[in-house]
Amino acid sequence: MTSLQVTRPGDMRHRLILEQPVFVSDGGGGTARSWQLAATLWGAITPLSPAQSVEAEQPGGRISYRVTCRFQTGIKPGQRFRTTQQILEIYAVVDPDGRRRWIEC
Repeated sequence: MTSLQVTRPGDMRHRLILEQPVFVSDGGGGTARSWQLAATLWGAITPLSPAQSVEAEQPGGRISYRVTCRFQTGIKPGQRFRTTQQILEIYAVVDPDGRRRWIEC
């Protein structure tokens, strides 16, 4: 059973663009990272926990999210989801019930 009950079609309302990193030569002996489209899918985005921090003596914050989508191979850490409003980096990928129905990132 997933930790996020996705049973209604309206729960999967976020259009997610899955991107993977591509490293290209910068012409000076190094590399530059750019992002390439890997897939487009629909999913649910749930805020989990905010965290406050101080960097360079300026207050800041970060919010963790859970992204749930239908099971799909090829989603892995190091990729990211992009929406029209935010970029969500993927740190872990879990099949919560082991039945290959959902993926949580």
